[in-house]
Amino acid sequence: MSDKNQPVTRKKIRWLSLCLAAVIMLAALPLHPMPARADTATGNIAVGVMPFAIAVNPVTNKIYVANYDSDNVTVIDGADNSTTMVDAGTKPRAVAVNPATNKIYVANENGNNVTVIDGADNSTATVAAGAYPCAVAVNPITNKIYVVNYTASGLSGTVTVIDGADNSTATVAAGA
Repeated sequence: MSDKNQPVTRKKIRWLSLCLAAVIMLAALPLHPMPARADTATGNIAVGVMPFAIAVNPVTNKIYVANYDSDNVTVIDGADNSTTMVDAGTKPRAVAVNPATNKIYVANENGNNVTVIDGADNSTATVAAGAYPCAVAVNPITNKIYVVNYTASGLSGTVTVIDGADNSTATVAAGA
């Protein structure tokens, strides 16, 4: 064996020793599973007609429910389960929260737009989107909002990118 191979062999021995130590540590863990716990409902909260999507702002403890057939969003206060209704566009299908800015984005499928709710006072603004917006996601780090738009005819859809700072938009082509 040449001297060049010695460091590699020592590295392999160290690696194998670490693996063996990990196996021994895992073998010492108890084999019985953790006891099962059941989730318990604490009550029911009335929302609008045909609740379709839900999002939570963990910073403000508010829950947002997009109500597809009543064209609104139910805002639930997680502290006391009180509710407030906020008007949205036609057929709200998806909702997402930016906890960093306390803005809520609601994709309105038949309105071809997005309702932006200010979580501080529930005031709204409307931003144009592509045809049939059906999903929305927020990147709280960049303050960009991504809205998936599809067409009923199966043609290629698009993604509307909203800049959360000023609600300006850009459109990106997407697949069918």
